[in-house]
Amino acid sequence: MNIKAVLKTQSLNGSKVIAGKDGLLNEIYGVNVLEALDIENWGKFGEVILTSYFALHNLSDSELDSFFEKIHTIGISAIIIKLDRLVHQIPSKIIELCNKHSIPLIQINKEVKYESIILDILEPIIDKNVYLLNKYYEVHSELTSLALKIPSIEEMLYEFKKMILRDVSFINSAKGTEISTNPKLSDVTILGKSEVLNEKYMQFNYERYDVIYNTSNQKKAGTQIRVHISYLEFNDYELIIHEESDPIDSEDFMVIENAVKFLQMELLKKYVISQSLFQQKNNIISDLLNDRLYDRKDIDDVLESLEISSCKFYQLILIKLYQVDENKNLDKNLMLPILSRIRNKFKLMFKDMAFLEKSDRIVFIFNFNDDKDSINIDNIEKIMQALVENNLFKDYYYRISISSKVERADIPKANKEVLDTQKILRSFHNSNKILSYEELGIYKLFLESNSLNELQKFIPPKISKFVLEYPQLFETLKIFLDSNQSYITASEKLFLHPKTVRYRIDKTKAILNIELTDPEEILQIQVASRLFKLIEQEEHK
Repeated sequence: MNIKAVLKTQSLNGSKVIAGKDGLLNEIYGVNVLEALDIENWGKFGEVILTSYFALHNLSDSELDSFFEKIHTIGISAIIIKLDRLVHQIPSKIIELCNKHSIPLIQINKEVKYESIILDILEPIIDKNVYLLNKYYEVHSELTSLALKIPSIEEMLYEFKKMILRDVSFINSAKGTEISTNPKLSDVTILGKSEVLNEKYMQFNYERYDVIYNTSNQKKAGTQIRVHISYLEFNDYELIIHEESDPIDSEDFMVIENAVKFLQMELLKKYVISQSLFQQKNNIISDLLNDRLYDRKDIDDVLESLEISSCKFYQLILIKLYQVDENKNLDKNLMLPILSRIRNKFKLMFKDMAFLEKSDRIVFIFNFNDDKDSINIDNIEKIMQALVENNLFKDYYYRISISSKVERADIPKANKEVLDTQKILRSFHNSNKILSYEELGIYKLFLESNSLNELQKFIPPKISKFVLEYPQLFETLKIFLDSNQSYITASEKLFLHPKTVRYRIDKTKAILNIELTDPEEILQIQVASRLFKLIEQEEHK
């Protein structure tokens, strides 16, 4: 109900609109009597204020300006002033402010009782609320009956369409999929958007989009109502109601409120079921990767169940996330949405794929026939770069390892390759990096060792002794060699004066009895420095 409708009621018969006629279509949601000026503490949006002017008559012009600014901010729909002994004529300042803020100012005679006005205003509001409440439970009952039949999302959308007589669409933005009761309405050009004012029974946040529907040669302008459907901290789904040129009303919003709740419940049910299946699949893939399937038939059965058995060759990708700031106490669950986005991107790019997902990593198993279909590092870099540009890795960075091409019996071998490649990534790279097992070169020889003692045997005894006795000198030597024996570059990396670096290098040469001109000596030291890192990493597992 709006102000124009209220003016037709019996209690306001003979009243006059003195100012603020631009606001006659203001909606009314309640009524109150002005007895004190602290309206910011009790006034509500959409209220009509009744007053005898007693609380206002001693205010200065500046105080009136401040008061009307408050009621404009609150969203008061109208002011009704009763002419009585305190005021025989409404002051021009009040008229001026009501016109300024488009607040209808209605003058009534002293014979009119507040009670009759309040009843005339509240009765239709109460009737409407009762109607909407009944409508809400009616819709809720219908949707509950529908939910018991375990419908598909598409079936639910068609039921919603019947209730509101408008087409609806359901979008999964993460996967880029859409279900619609009218697919022709999917192609739109968005011109702008605005928030939909929430009424008291609306629990979700709605936006109205101005769009052009590109459905035919003759494009058509229209509007949509959009609402995000979030569950379990995910916010990948959106429900769209195609208003086109016919805006929805309060009754329709009753249906939409229920629809969003039931879609949330449906998504939650699907999530619970998918998590159960997901865990089962994770366990099966874990057995496959870790060589816990001893019979060839068991391997074949698992690959068939995962739908990756049609091609001859397999390749693995391991993507692991790390905190940018290791001192931050971040919840590991924050990685789940990131892994989900990565998984969805890879599923769009690659076919014939299965995956295992844990708290901080995801392993993909790809199945293919020809070398041209094997993993393309450029494609992986494009996927990850797009995610980086979307600010997905604000608190994390990734390391990606890729196995060689193997046949089904050697999938555990491919798993060891990606794990071993991660060791090299952890030792020598601390930011976003992709590395394949085939690129490891001499590191493959060391990674095949199964114990720290075996790695130690590749390090000359005099270097091991030197590292033990002079760790600072060895660190300086390593940085110096990695800097192409430049004292200036090494000093910048070590935050030392070049003379200090030169002193340390001279001392190192004397102790080890070397001149750093023999390539073989340099190679021995550089290989040893890498091996010490691998050993240190194994010790801190």
